[in-house]
Amino acid sequence: MKRSVQLAHIRQLCCLGISGQSLMPALLKALREFVDADSAGFFWVDAKGDMTNLYADRMLPPGLMKLYFERHYDGPEFPFRHSFLQRASAPEAVTSGSPTPALLRTTYYNEILRHLDAHHTMYAVIRDQGDALGQLSLYRTRNAPAFTAAERTSIRDITRYVAHAVNRPPDLSRKDQFVDTDDEGLVIVDARGNIVRATAASLNFLAMATRREFNPRTTPLLVGDATPEIVVRLIDRVRQIGVGGVAPAPREHVDGPWGRFLLSAYTLDDESTAEPAQLGIHIRRKQPMLVKLAEAMGSLELSPQQREVALLLAQGKSNQEIGAALNVSNNTASYHIKQLFLRLDAHDRAEAVSRLLEHS
Repeated sequence: MKRSVQLAHIRQLCCLGISGQSLMPALLKALREFVDADSAGFFWVDAKGDMTNLYADRMLPPGLMKLYFERHYDGPEFPFRHSFLQRASAPEAVTSGSPTPALLRTTYYNEILRHLDAHHTMYAVIRDQGDALGQLSLYRTRNAPAFTAAERTSIRDITRYVAHAVNRPPDLSRKDQFVDTDDEGLVIVDARGNIVRATAASLNFLAMATRREFNPRTTPLLVGDATPEIVVRLIDRVRQIGVGGVAPAPREHVDGPWGRFLLSAYTLDDESTAEPAQLGIHIRRKQPMLVKLAEAMGSLELSPQQREVALLLAQGKSNQEIGAALNVSNNTASYHIKQLFLRLDAHDRAEAVSRLLEHS
């Protein structure tokens, strides 16, 4: 993807009106492509510099996350609040570095950063009107080169767009359309709803689906814990189907700060079992269709106007509303719509959106 297209994509993502938490998976992916990085994360902070939430595309396993908050968050080596406030008071909003021999010997590096393969780091303090909102972190592995001054400048130049996105609170009244993603997990529970077995990623997905935050005050979901109420409701619905029932697996959509998730429950026991001893809880993350469209347009050579028109069409906007959004006349808006149709070989709005989704 061309650099100008990558920049336009980041700007567009940040202006979709979607909350920062729901947008973060797509935004971090776009930022890693803009400045080559192996992983990334965002840490929301309060006015005192304490972490209120976090999301990373390589999340710590819940057990290690618990260890981090208990041992390292306020620990003697690199306490989060102190380190963040130091960066926030520095003259440069974006800093980068590689570990010194002394850092490589610390418990913090070996228990946390080494697990994430976060060797080279870049940190950007994200602000809105002077107030710190959080920290964007980009990571590279030991075998990768360190971040450069030019890359720090590139990130510095887009921090205002990131601030616009992360400062937007969730709006659960929005009527977004959603599409499936490849992000899914499976949690095995017993008949009482206690977690029996799950991968680290699945536990984190369940935490997000049930509206948990990731901070020192929230205990991560671990194997052995009782599941949230929604899982207990799904278990009860499995019981109601009964032995040998042919009804579809109970499902429930959950809308929350992290977006939409689909939870499904089904028994793992033999049909002859009167009472299921173990059940599977499948979790799939849904993505707002607008985000999917924005990602799909990265593979197409569309003009900035055509990109804007495509997203406005997907929201059901009329020609008049599109003209107002683009600050152009109705005739000019109609012209851009026709040009988009020609580019996509589409005959109407629905077909144009469908053609775009095919490129995702």
